[in-house]
Amino acid sequence: MLLRELASAKPSSKQIFEGGNAFKDPVSKQPLTKQNATTEDVHAAVKALEKRMGIPLFKHLTGSAIYANKTTGDGDVVLDPVDYIKVDPNDDAKTNQNRFREWLSSKLRGSGFKDDEFKKGGDGLSVMAPIPGTDEFLQIDLDIAEPNEGKFSRWSKRGEPASGAKGAFRHILKSSIARAVNPNWKWSFKNGLVDDSTGQTLSKDPDQIAKYLLGKTGKASDLDNIQTILAKLKVVHPDAYQEIIDKAQTGVANMKYDYRYQ
Repeated sequence: MLLRELASAKPSSKQIFEGGNAFKDPVSKQPLTKQNATTEDVHAAVKALEKRMGIPLFKHLTGSAIYANKTTGDGDVVLDPVDYIKVDPNDDAKTNQNRFREWLSSKLRGSGFKDDEFKKGGDGLSVMAPIPGTDEFLQIDLDIAEPNEGKFSRWSKRGEPASGAKGAFRHILKSSIARAVNPNWKWSFKNGLVDDSTGQTLSKDPDQIAKYLLGKTGKASDLDNIQTILAKLKVVHPDAYQEIIDKAQTGVANMKYDYRYQ
């Protein structure tokens, strides 16, 4: 699921909120959407929604369902407004995102969705979409990136392939590395590598970020997932490795998870 709440880099101060809870029965308060959807469920539901709305969605899939044999409470799709509508360069990002959200809402209504079957969620819309061949529904989050930031956002918000791992744990690890390399740096899943002293983003380019965090031999593939990060980290920062892991582990523990970096 998307990590709307993990805005920046001090990992111990953040909490993960699970996805798939946007639509609930008004009496029982139980989710109306499937909570243990498989990768196949997500793919089928997103492709069906794509066909129904008449716009490309599946190629913009992110989150855990980009990997096989995962279970999740929602499907995550990150859309860039510039791929769908004319963006006004004189307006700020939020204005263009809101305009695109209205466009998406009209597309949903036009394809037969009722107003109680989709709602505003974060920077986008959450949709209660049917899972083909079943009588179940899946929450599909149509997250709206800032204009021209779709590629970075999908890369940043993807899930983790290993069992028990979450994308949030990768962000926490990158946060810990950033602080160890430079106390003024922080990692934000939304804003990239940021200089905390100035508030300016240093980079949103995966290859450049890898070089900042992992040295001149760092490359984007080193940041693919937690395991590739750990493998590279042992080589390029051996003296700081354990301290980095310990700080990241504290962040995970503060969120009441048992996950261990290893």
